Amino acid sequence: MRTSDFSSEANDASALLTPGEGLPAPVADVFEPPVAAPVAAPQRSMRFLIGSLAGGNMLSSFLNLLGGLVMMRLVAPSTLGLFNGIALVQQYVPFLQLGILNGLNRELPFYIGKGEHHRVRELAAAAQAWALLLGGGSAIVLIGISGWQLLQGNFWLAAGWLTNAIMILLLFYKGWYLQLTYRTSNDFARLAMVSVVESVIAMALLVLVAFFSFYGMCLRIVIAGVVGTALLYYWRPLHVGPRWSFHHLKHLLAIGLPIFIVNQILSLWVPINSTLVLRYTGTEGLGLYSVALMAVTALEILPLAVTAVLYPRLAEQYGRTGKVRGLLDAAWKPIVLTFLGMTLVTAAGWVLVGPVVQILAPKYVDAVPVVQWSLLIPLLTSLAPVSLMFNVVRRQDL
Repeated sequence: MRTSDFSSEANDASALLTPGEGLPAPVADVFEPPVAAPVAAPQRSMRFLIGSLAGGNMLSSFLNLLGGLVMMRLVAPSTLGLFNGIALVQQYVPFLQLGILNGLNRELPFYIGKGEHHRVRELAAAAQAWALLLGGGSAIVLIGISGWQLLQGNFWLAAGWLTNAIMILLLFYKGWYLQLTYRTSNDFARLAMVSVVESVIAMALLVLVAFFSFYGMCLRIVIAGVVGTALLYYWRPLHVGPRWSFHHLKHLLAIGLPIFIVNQILSLWVPINSTLVLRYTGTEGLGLYSVALMAVTALEILPLAVTAVLYPRLAEQYGRTGKVRGLLDAAWKPIVLTFLGMTLVTAAGWVLVGPVVQILAPKYVDAVPVVQWSLLIPLLTSLAPVSLMFNVVRRQDL
């Protein structure tokens, strides 16, 4: 599901059509949200934190849905399918990080709870160096592929691979590092604000798609992603530079690899499904399937916000007390309320999706059945925070 850990649009560094418009954010892993930090001093209520994050993300999602509908009127399913087909690489490359960044996601709030802030900075510096190494190396490979396609005269493919090279660099630095360092109530609000700004920019840049088609799609997502990364960098709560440390990377690997293995087994379904759709139905089929992924991304905003807030809270509590007892007590009420709310949303979505697509994007009406069945995914996502306790207490074997 984000890949990952949740990019608010995972997430985030994002699907090439921006969160909610095509493939889901690679960092959007239901079981490992990308917002990794606890509230450091005085703690706001759980309701306030979830509301601030979900509220901003809902506004962002509405803009992305609107942008997605406009996009579907501007480009054919085959063009959208080609664009998202190349973007599948973003679903696979996060596997290169081997769980080190999952380890950072767990350890930052844990050591903040223990009051060891020097340890937090050391781990963040090492993880930043790892993220930049992977992002830079992956980008170089994809730039090479882009150059090869250019020499072959495949200009759309060359532009698509170059776009992915830039987005994968942003994926590792923005989605897999910067977002993990945001940890206070104010930080949650800023994450939501960045998401809204990216969505507004992406909406405005739809004019590029109208004039330049595929090339406009590439320019649009790169510009929005770069602006979002710049804002997160400007507001970053941890002012540390990258610093290579085998000792700290080894520690993060030991912590994060079990989380990574469990998460990736589950999150593999998204890229595998998309790959199979592309293989057996072509770019047009993947273009239609992208509507389902867009709907899932939009409806998962609330359960992902609950997960993003709960995870650092639970890790901070465990780091402070060292006790497992009480973790479930802190989590069960938000989970139950979210599930009940998502049940109503799913039922309404099932009924309304057909008429909405018929009116607003008739070229994509064949996507309606798969969209309806895909609406069950966000409903199940609302139960995902239960699994966070296994991450917090390092018992992924269970």
